[in-house]
Amino acid sequence: MTAPVSGLTIAASAMRSAEHRMEVVANNLANASTDGFKAEQAFARLLDATQGAPTVQTRTDLSQGVLRDTGAPMDLAIEGDGFLVVDSPRGERWVRGSSMTVDPANRLTIGGAPLLGERGPIVLPPSYQDLSIGRDGTVLVDGEVAGRLRVERPADPTAGVVHEPQGTFVPQGRVAIPPTERRVEQGALESSNVNSVSTMVDMLGIQRHHALLEKAIRVLDETRETAATQLGKPV
Repeated sequence: MTAPVSGLTIAASAMRSAEHRMEVVANNLANASTDGFKAEQAFARLLDATQGAPTVQTRTDLSQGVLRDTGAPMDLAIEGDGFLVVDSPRGERWVRGSSMTVDPANRLTIGGAPLLGERGPIVLPPSYQDLSIGRDGTVLVDGEVAGRLRVERPADPTAGVVHEPQGTFVPQGRVAIPPTERRVEQGALESSNVNSVSTMVDMLGIQRHHALLEKAIRVLDETRETAATQLGKPV
């Protein structure tokens, strides 16, 4: 037989959920100006009725941020639902693009991780004059093909991705996007898709909810104290 859930237990669980939601919203707001950042959306889910209050889970909002032209040839962005692939120390990961650099091995990198082409990392010659990347991800160095970037999307759009603190994404199943459907943008960066105004509104709402829960816990605690110290006294 399941033990009854007390009001204090429910309120404490709800407060923990509110704190988790606040962490998610605060992280979104802190990254509102981070290029390529994808907001996390928190939602409540009642996994077990004995918990007394829903638990908070998150999913990544993969909607596209605003693309802005920078004119810098080392800036890269993706229009639509595609992702570039990098070889990170934790294995292959997805990125939405960023400012590229060239490492000591002459590989194109994003965030220090080599960008992967269809035949491995994109390696540039020791010296060159012009670097251009076509819409289909083809990398041209002084007019010669150096490789073509891998561009992928989730195999199941509803499965989502795991968002890592480093700004990379772990796919939950992947498929390659055909070259004719790719929309790689050189000389552009994607802004964060965080809406600062609505995120601030969410934060204020969570703060008010948390304050109400604190008040409820104080009232319940005072009621229990009264029941323990007063109701047992002889009249």
